[in-house]
Amino acid sequence: MSSEPAVSIDDLSKRFSNETVLQDISLDIETGEFCVIMGPSGSGKSTFLRCIAGLIEHQSGSIAFDGTPAETIPVEERELGYVFQEFEDALFPHKTVGENVIFGLEQQDTEYSESEIDERIDEMLDLLAISHTRDDVPTELSGGQQQRVELARQLVRECDVMLLDDPLADLDYKLQKRMELEIRQLHQEMSSTFLYVTHNQDQALKLADKLVILNHGRIEQIGTPEEIYHNPASAFVGQFVGDSNPFIATATTHGDGTATVQTELGEMEATVQGDPPGNDQRSLTIVRPENIVIGEAAIDRDNVYEATFVDWTYMGKETEYAFEVDELDYTLQAIRDGMPAVSDEDIGSKMSLGWDREDTLCFGRLSSEPTVTLETMMED
Repeated sequence: MSSEPAVSIDDLSKRFSNETVLQDISLDIETGEFCVIMGPSGSGKSTFLRCIAGLIEHQSGSIAFDGTPAETIPVEERELGYVFQEFEDALFPHKTVGENVIFGLEQQDTEYSESEIDERIDEMLDLLAISHTRDDVPTELSGGQQQRVELARQLVRECDVMLLDDPLADLDYKLQKRMELEIRQLHQEMSSTFLYVTHNQDQALKLADKLVILNHGRIEQIGTPEEIYHNPASAFVGQFVGDSNPFIATATTHGDGTATVQTELGEMEATVQGDPPGNDQRSLTIVRPENIVIGEAAIDRDNVYEATFVDWTYMGKETEYAFEVDELDYTLQAIRDGMPAVSDEDIGSKMSLGWDREDTLCFGRLSSEPTVTLETMMED
């Protein structure tokens, strides 16, 4: 096995006319890794995938597969599988499911006997739980079944690298959840490297070994899902990944990795992410809803405030609570596991809210240029 990364990107840039879509992208994806590229619409995710696949050319930078420069490998000879979001158009409507999957094997130089082909197809269709559709044509299948056929057609080739461009985006909620489990299982059973593009945060956090956050064509952060969620490197990542309560803050004092900031709620003890903000410099401070303690237990926290309880929503595994701070146009969200500990009779009640300094993340600047500013983020 090569000691080189399965895919290596160095200073990759791509422009369309006068618009820079990707800028100075550098990333190594190790063999067997499940790497997820996540970002908002227009961040360059799909363009990045198409550059790797060789479907479009980039202006500068380099791409290598197992240390071999991509430009020395003809596109048709690259060991890549590509699953598009628009999977309906990728399937041959006049061919059966089995014939569509066979087409994947026909794209390889390896010659298979009829028995080997049948065995490979049966294994893949069985793995994706669509064996019963082998003799059907795509128009007779549901959307989820069609997506599985396209996955089977690409996966049966056992390519070194699988590129998946938001393949579950058009499926309903239950199908998405089922397919997430199946894709993760497939990755664990194969030796392929997966590069998966999505804007769906739940999918990204669930599937990724390595998570890459793109914004306006630049990489904001690379890390594990846990690192990015709990230790965001920028104001944009802190706001984009997961839910958060944002505050516009001004630092008044600094400690070793800590700061006291003035916010809409008053003074707040915070942990500094990256470079500390200068005194009187506007910055962003966030608190995750699940880190907010409600009621008497809040009193012992580093930051304690009084707010009015205004609403609650039971979500099945957890309950969301909404609070308003008197005389401020600001709503705080808290999330607690389990059944609601309140009722409609509690609406309008004053309650204490608290959270610790370590759960209060302060960013030294609103957002790294040329990415989104705090004002833009607060409007979304």
